[in-house]
Amino acid sequence: MTDAEFCCPESSSKQVSNYCRILIVLAVLSLAACEKAPSTANTEVSNSFVGAATCATCHTAEAERWQGSHHALAMQPATSATVLGDFSDARFVHNGITSRFFRRDDNFFVETDGEDGKLDVFPVRYTFGVTPLQQYLVELPAGKIQALGIAWDSRSADAGGQRWFHVYGDDPIDHTDVLHWTQFSANWETMCADCHSTNLLSKYDLEKDLFKTNWDELNVSCEACHGSGGKHVAWARDNPAGEKPPHAGFDLSFDERRSISWEMNTTTGNSRRSKDRTTDAEINACAGCHSRRSRIAEGNNPATPYLDNYMPALVDPPLYHADGQMLDEVFVHGSFLQSKMHQAGVTCSDCHDPHSLKLRAPGPAVCLQCHSADKFKTIKHQIHPPETINCIDCHMPATTYMQNDARHDHSFPIPRPELSVAYAAPNACNKCHTDKDPGWAVSALENAGRITPGAAENHWSGRLAAATVTRNYSTSMEALQDLAADSAVPAIIRGTAAGRLQLGDTPDTRALFSKLTASREPLLRLGAGNGLQNSDPALAVAFAPALLNDPVRAVRISAAQALAGIDPALLPTGSNPNLQNAIAEYLSAQEINNDRPESHVNTGNLRRIQGRPELAEPAYQQALLLNPSFVPAYANLADLYREQNRESEAEATLRKALGVIPSDAYLHHALGLSLVRQNRFDDALPELQVAADSSDAEPRFALVYALALDRVGSTTDAIAYLQLALQRFKGDQELETALQEISNRN
Repeated sequence: MTDAEFCCPESSSKQVSNYCRILIVLAVLSLAACEKAPSTANTEVSNSFVGAATCATCHTAEAERWQGSHHALAMQPATSATVLGDFSDARFVHNGITSRFFRRDDNFFVETDGEDGKLDVFPVRYTFGVTPLQQYLVELPAGKIQALGIAWDSRSADAGGQRWFHVYGDDPIDHTDVLHWTQFSANWETMCADCHSTNLLSKYDLEKDLFKTNWDELNVSCEACHGSGGKHVAWARDNPAGEKPPHAGFDLSFDERRSISWEMNTTTGNSRRSKDRTTDAEINACAGCHSRRSRIAEGNNPATPYLDNYMPALVDPPLYHADGQMLDEVFVHGSFLQSKMHQAGVTCSDCHDPHSLKLRAPGPAVCLQCHSADKFKTIKHQIHPPETINCIDCHMPATTYMQNDARHDHSFPIPRPELSVAYAAPNACNKCHTDKDPGWAVSALENAGRITPGAAENHWSGRLAAATVTRNYSTSMEALQDLAADSAVPAIIRGTAAGRLQLGDTPDTRALFSKLTASREPLLRLGAGNGLQNSDPALAVAFAPALLNDPVRAVRISAAQALAGIDPALLPTGSNPNLQNAIAEYLSAQEINNDRPESHVNTGNLRRIQGRPELAEPAYQQALLLNPSFVPAYANLADLYREQNRESEAEATLRKALGVIPSDAYLHHALGLSLVRQNRFDDALPELQVAADSSDAEPRFALVYALALDRVGSTTDAIAYLQLALQRFKGDQELETALQEISNRN
């Protein structure tokens, strides 16, 4: 199995899709579990944080806009002034549990199911968020602060709000589920402290199950974005008329929009930036929190390059639809990098006021700052009367998370219902016209003269969708190679395509990896490192060593994974010290996240690649201590036992896992394979069939089950099952080959 994602571990078929929905609602601060940094001056004034109150003494207008923003109100102590929910002995029923919300004097409490599933009373310590929902941060007896799954809909009653609801809807979440509010997945330090406080540093003690956490401010304050202000304050105080230091004492300046204008082209109706944007300072500072990623280095300096601090999730399912549109909560950055806006030089504050976070103009008017209303706010362009729809409806389709939180896709896609027909990707037309199908939308756009035959399929989104959906390996690899090599395609899409490559060693593949690894764009080099991990080892030997010295930490880490299992004698002279340094960086990244089971699975996987099973086994076991429902830990531990010919222990591990997650298709499949290796086909076939019949089945599950049937002499049943599987997994190359071979034999 591949590395587990830090931000969204696969834990069960249900949990895969739901796990990360809690990320955006977990910003908690525990006085019992955390320790605030002392307010003393640092010896290095440039490293000191001064606080929002200090900033406000000079920057009054900015501070006023910030007050009341989602950043300023990210977290607040639970008081009569901050709590929006009904705590007047209100009740809410979910999954058979009646929760009660009430007050005692000036304190707020909830009576609900605790860690043992029994009703208990818990104090509410903090609020999180204000609109469209507010969650409550509740203290467990051990002092940990958790985000309650029941939230208050803070919208108006007319809009369906002013009610209690559960962020997972009607899903039957109970105390044994990893998504339950008492589990590690709802813990502040584990899930979200990184982004919802200012200058937060957290360490987790595995042995004591205790966090050591320091912070400067409990919300997203000035220095979360600008960096520490000590040197700036010292300059302003001591040298009011003196020479201005670089960046006014900060590590960076947000000056990308200074002296810039957008000049309208009256022919096209689009504006062009008066001067090319040559830096990513704003995007880099925002992306640390507004992206799907895992942390790979300590520190919170917004001036540090994004890929030195984080490993991003690229544009892959199940986070994104096949064509790159957002599916799960990906937090803007990965979508925005796909957009024409990004390519044109647009930055975050072109559309959003960075202090109030409000749009610079209301609704679609923000688009008309740069796009001519005469050209685009017309029935000719919109196909609808201008007053009935707007730019955002069509080019920023919303997806609703947590039941009522609609968030807009920042890739600004053009509606392409053709891709809905071909690849089941969503389109904005059918977001509104829910009573129609995508074929109707295609016809409507054709009748309006808005579809050019083949345009959608030839656009990079169509090519990406085709490569994602096809069951033909050769076709997929060819499409991915073309995308990775196409300089007209956004870098994040090229890097995504490169990362999916599984190539043999040929002159063409060498030419491609040579181009990717030498690129000036770090996302392409990162994608190359990812692709080298799953391609012919000879390619890794040829191209990954150069990436070990890459200026970007994420790229070095990716190269280390590609080379970890390679005999050092095969590498170019002098590569081994660089490899060891990069491996150390990779392991350090896992240690930073040692409160998460994914990090221990990642460590175990690396140790297995290195041939160090004695270090891999305890890593997998530690992951299961942190989360007994974490499928990748069971699966990799069982596979480690298989490699060591400890098949009975592999079987026992998988049976234990199924006792915790009985419906997981992968675990049934893995158990079936273990039983096959033990020549226990009568026991294996039911397990393989459960996996193959599952709604979460992969084509290989059906293939293995059919081959097992053929192996025991049930060839007719095997042929019939393959025929059924091909109706489900149309065009799968391996299923078609197996059906042909078995049929020809009989």
